[in-house]
Amino acid sequence: MSSLFLEKVPEKITASTMLVEIFAPEVAFKALTARCVKVSDLAKLVKKGKLSEIIEDGEDQSRVLTWLRENNLIRESKAKRGNEKTTLLPTYPPNPKIVPLERIHLEVGLDGRTGTNRADDVMKSLEAVDDLSAIQAWLAARAGNPNTQGIYRKEAERFLLWCTLEKEIAMSSVGLQEASDYLRWLEQLGRLSDKDWARRWKLPQHDWIGAKNTPRENENWRPFNSALSHTSRKMSMTVVRQLFNFLKKTGYIIYNPFDQISTKVPYLEGEGAPKAFADRSFTEDQWQTIYEYFESQDDDERHARMAVILMLGKGLGLRASEMLQARAGWIVERRIDNDTITVIEVVGKGDKVRRLPLQPEQVAIINHYFSMRGLAHLGIADAETPLLSSLGRGRKNALKEGQAKTTSLSRSGLYRTLEDFLAEVASHVESTRPLDAAKFRASSTHWLRHTFATTALREMPVNVVQNAMGHASVGTTSRYLTPEESEVARAMRKLKAF
Repeated sequence: MSSLFLEKVPEKITASTMLVEIFAPEVAFKALTARCVKVSDLAKLVKKGKLSEIIEDGEDQSRVLTWLRENNLIRESKAKRGNEKTTLLPTYPPNPKIVPLERIHLEVGLDGRTGTNRADDVMKSLEAVDDLSAIQAWLAARAGNPNTQGIYRKEAERFLLWCTLEKEIAMSSVGLQEASDYLRWLEQLGRLSDKDWARRWKLPQHDWIGAKNTPRENENWRPFNSALSHTSRKMSMTVVRQLFNFLKKTGYIIYNPFDQISTKVPYLEGEGAPKAFADRSFTEDQWQTIYEYFESQDDDERHARMAVILMLGKGLGLRASEMLQARAGWIVERRIDNDTITVIEVVGKGDKVRRLPLQPEQVAIINHYFSMRGLAHLGIADAETPLLSSLGRGRKNALKEGQAKTTSLSRSGLYRTLEDFLAEVASHVESTRPLDAAKFRASSTHWLRHTFATTALREMPVNVVQNAMGHASVGTTSRYLTPEESEVARAMRKLKAF
């Protein structure tokens, strides 16, 4: 590799390492003419497919790519890494009747107009003529929050499709047997062989399960992307039960068949109790690793946005939905205990507002990100400016000269952004700390909030943390406290290994 690399390169190479410290002078000079100065610039060039601008020979390009991968300086996206696996799976044509809620058209007899559980229209307070319009009315009445609406819609469309296609009855004809069968069906979906499944159920599993993140308008969309965990099954049953409670109270149906079904969702073989909240958080050492990796990266708009995400989640304990809804106008000065302090007024679940004091450093992090976006600082910027913005540059997001980006980051965008960042951290430490790397890869946006809680409880009383997190009950906050486990752990450390 003498023609490409210097004989002696730095022992530790990061995204900030200069290319002149790694590559032969002629290569480094050519990279400089392409405005490629640091390793991070080289990684961006590779991502854009423009490595040939500085390295023309195909074999040399392969050697550089291999070197970057071996040093964890670039990584394949999850989609690319998963291509080989997904191509091995059999593909099936979609069932034309299994479509998202907004495209469902029910035939006569399945639309619920003559459902066996339908109440007398005289007693009905719900403006709905069939099951589909009843679901839409429920969503409009009970799911004002976009995130709640997404969850409710998903579970309602799953159940409606299951009733009309698997059971071949209207949703308003569901009785005790069907209510009981739905939980069994959820438990078995994605867990049985196709042969065993066919003995129990009408439609094949591949009609219901498809690739994750398939757009709703895509013909290959499916209601599920895998077998449901215990938590997901519990959510499904809870939401459907709430739907039927609503339909009964509004006089659309006579009785709720789920009232006769136990609210307990059993664990299946091999499923353990869910991890405690404290287990779904980062230790001080793990968070230090995340912080140090973040600090080693180049400071650009993406980096500045990640600083705000980490600050809002771990520093303030905001939910993902609250991060996405947060606006510049949420940050104001208020008089508290005869002091004027800067606070963020968070609009949480149930439109409840809680005030969280902001440190000067936290305000500076947001202002720095706003500067990267071409925006004025807090107090001057438009109050409706989202704190987290999309980086998109599509036609819809194309900017005129002097126009600032104000497009809000989507929920999936937030999830992918943090997931990709933590995957990079995992790759960085995988060779020396594989267990930490596995934890980083398994984490999600809510882990930031969990980490805030476990950290705050070491410094504040539980009722103060409850208010800071917007918990309706102190019992929820208390789940982050595990004194019995701490005592056991301390005692077990004193025992011999065997």
